[in-house]
Order: sequence, then structure tokens, then C-alpha cells
Amino acid sequence: MKKAKPNYPIKVLDKSLSVLELLLKKGSAMNMTELSEKLGSYPSTTHRILDTLKHRGYIEQDSHTQKYQLGLKVLELGMAKLQQIDLVREATPYLKELVKQCNETVHLGVLEEGEVMYLAKEESSQTIRMISYVGKRAPIHCTALGKVLLTYLSAEERKKILGEKVLPHLTENTITDKRELEKELSKVREQGFALNREENEKDVCCVAAPIRNYQGRVIAAVSISGPAFRIDKKVQNNLKEALIEISKKVSKRLGYDDKLQKGDI
Repeated sequence: MKKAKPNYPIKVLDKSLSVLELLLKKGSAMNMTELSEKLGSYPSTTHRILDTLKHRGYIEQDSHTQKYQLGLKVLELGMAKLQQIDLVREATPYLKELVKQCNETVHLGVLEEGEVMYLAKEESSQTIRMISYVGKRAPIHCTALGKVLLTYLSAEERKKILGEKVLPHLTENTITDKRELEKELSKVREQGFALNREENEKDVCCVAAPIRNYQGRVIAAVSISGPAFRIDKKVQNNLKEALIEISKKVSKRLGYDDKLQKGDI
């Protein structure tokens, strides 16, 4: 979704910010000619912008190559914003929005000592709903939240968590074979969401999606949980769309930019 254009655009300011975004997305130093071409500006205009940004510390110029890169002032601004961000605070309005859409219980979970910990919860108005509470821990191998959090770890990190321990068999649907679990996690990575088909608790189903931080790293997951008779395969398909959309909104609030991560300019 494209942002609305400003009512009173300032061209030189827009160009200046574009310089910073180009250097950010490029990830390496650029010379003035490259920047001018990308901006569609005259070299003289680009030079004036670069000179001002350099003076203010937002960019730096290599004395040997004459190329430009982001300056420490940009890092200072970024760190200031990150210090203001609180995962639960930022996610809560979107969790409430998701409950309004699906009227099922919604959880925000993180990885804590090899288990899923519920960091936040928003209840549905349904009479029959999942029993849980903030701070509760759940198995990582048989919950939708856990599968998401496991999926985006490195193979080494997954091995460290799963180790030599036997995966608890909690219901007849629980995946206890680690090779089967790896196959399941491959599906999660491919689809962008995870399912819990009565694997942790009988008669409870769940759908979960990842939440990323400004670096693109998955730091949490959000889920929709409910009784199996209300969340069948057809309903799961409908829920996952709303869920993925909400997870993207939260990730964006945390500074994640999917275009930036893909290297688009």
C-alpha cells in the first residue's frame, strides 16, 4: 500500500531523504554520479544536498574514493527510536484488531529458554475459548507459535534447543519425530505461517505467523487459537490471511521493511 503524498511537498527535502534511503538500501558507498542517476537530479543539485548532509553528520565521504556512505548521525536517530519501541505496547492495538476480525483468542509469544512464553493475550467473547495466561509457557514443537519461532532459527540454534531430548507426546497428533518436525518447519517457511492441529491440546487448533524486527529477524509470533469445531480447514484459510496481515503491521511498527530486506531500490 503506497503512502499518501504530502500536501505541501518540499522538493529539496524529498531529494535529501531519498539520498539517505538510497545509501541505506544499497548497503555500501556510492559516488555522486550514481546518486544523481538514481535520483534523476543534476550533479550540481546532488552535490549541494550531499554537502549539507555531510556537514550535519548524516553522511560521510571517503577521502580516497570520494564515495559517500551513511554517517553516525543516522545511527544515533535509529537507536533513539529503537529505545522507544516496546514489543507488547506496539503489538497490543493490532492484537485487539485481530480479535475483532476473528473473535477468537489471540496470543503474542516469544522464545524463552527453549519454550514458548505468552507475552500478551487478547480474549475473544466466545463462551468456549482457550485457557491460557500471560507468562504461561508452552512446548515449542507442538504449538503454532513454537513452530514459527523454531522455523526461523538457524539449524545450529534449533539443534541446541531440541538437543537429545525426546519430544513429549501430548496428543495423538503431536509430532515427536525430529525429521518429521523439520519437514513441518520447511512447510512453515514456505507458507509463512504455522498450524497446530490439536497437537498440544485435544480439541484446540491454532494458526501463527512471524513478527520481525528492524533487522528482519523473527523475534516473536502472533497466533489465533480456538476450539477445533470452530477452526476447521476452511476457517484456517480465512484466518491466516488476517493473521499474516496483522503480523506484517506489527513488524512494520518495529521497523521492518520488506522491500529493504529484499534489496529493492
